[in-house]
Amino acid sequence: MHHRRPLHTTAMRLAMRYALFYAVLIALGFGALYWATSRYVELQLAASLIPEIHALQKVDREKGRARLEALLQAQSEIQGETHRYYLLLGPDAERKAGNLRAWPAGLEADGQVHTLWVEEDLISGIQADQDGYWPMIALTLDDGSRLLIAPQAAHEAEDLQEFALATMAGILILSSGLALVMGWRLGRTLLARIEPINVTAQKVTEGDLSRRVPITGQDDEFDELAGYLNSMLARIEGLLAGMRQVTDNVAHDLRRPLARMRNRIEVTLLEARDNAEYRQAMEETIQDTDELMRTFNALLEIAQAETGSFRGEWGPVDLSALLDEIGTLYRDLTEEQGRQLRLDIAPGLHVEGNRQLLAQAVSNLLDNAIKYTQAQGTIRLWAGREAGQTQIRISDDGPGIPQEQRAKVLQRFVRLDHARSTPGNGLGLSLVKAVVDLHGAMLELDDEHPGLRVTLRFA
Repeated sequence: MHHRRPLHTTAMRLAMRYALFYAVLIALGFGALYWATSRYVELQLAASLIPEIHALQKVDREKGRARLEALLQAQSEIQGETHRYYLLLGPDAERKAGNLRAWPAGLEADGQVHTLWVEEDLISGIQADQDGYWPMIALTLDDGSRLLIAPQAAHEAEDLQEFALATMAGILILSSGLALVMGWRLGRTLLARIEPINVTAQKVTEGDLSRRVPITGQDDEFDELAGYLNSMLARIEGLLAGMRQVTDNVAHDLRRPLARMRNRIEVTLLEARDNAEYRQAMEETIQDTDELMRTFNALLEIAQAETGSFRGEWGPVDLSALLDEIGTLYRDLTEEQGRQLRLDIAPGLHVEGNRQLLAQAVSNLLDNAIKYTQAQGTIRLWAGREAGQTQIRISDDGPGIPQEQRAKVLQRFVRLDHARSTPGNGLGLSLVKAVVDLHGAMLELDDEHPGLRVTLRFA
């Protein structure tokens, strides 16, 4: 048997798709987090730079330029996390104070925070590899001078952002990897549960109908599927066994009428005969042909009922009216044969089904009751409601059926010893059982003491 690799399983494909989807979602989430973090840092820097530059502008206005230059020089010498870089240019663009060597290109003195690329040679005392994008703010003083402030903490914030980005990328890679590993394990697990089903299906395909899917006892959806498959396999095995039995029985039961027909025709043709003898031979042949047709028709009706392929109309059936009609017809027939048929049919009984099949089933039961009831015997047809169910009960005072034989007589072509001397093909009760099953009803055979009681229970 061909074993599928886990990478080729639906579970693994789905896991990889969900891992990719999961990675995209995480990436979007981390992207939003990174943008929010960067934006927060920028806003915090702006919140500290704007008040500071306006405070320095106020010092210049109220205390003079000398005081501003002294303050900038003192601030430039402060080290630590709050260290700032300053630059004061005079109206003629001459550097007056601060630890910035030159004015960054492209920076507008408009009192707004701008992020610009700063080269290392612009900042005094800066360490190597400290260039990058820096937030800066600049404004124009009253005499046309320009003042600039840049925070030293900008690079630390940039490092923090890079660290956060690297951490997010690591988490993204780890999460995607874990998703793929979980998908791999899920694929292996599902494959291990599906493999016994594949093995069983292959064995059944090869002809071993006794094989069943093992049930693990975990009571999950796979055990539920295995239960349904096992029920289906048991049903198929039973149908095939029944088909083989039917084939054997058909060959056995049809051999006799066919042999009689052939022998009769052969004997008739051995010598010349008068018209009466030819006519008698033809009539007997027709009787055997009718017996064959009845057998084949019964088999066809049973097959249609069992497979649910009967194409008659299906709908509400007035059971009371149907049974009254059948009972009236059979009451006259039983009286002609020296027997009595008693009817007790409640009015207003209705079931959902096919009227023709129900009539056929009841007729078969009445035929059997009449056939096996002795002269002067009594047959009873009762219908009504009991225990919330619509029921039909047909009973007689004939020989009955032994309890150990009741399941067997529902099979095709089965006839008990006491019935072999009577006409029939052993298909009557089989058709009744098929019709009852098709209507979702129940068929029960019980003792009538003496005789047989057949009960049909409709839900």
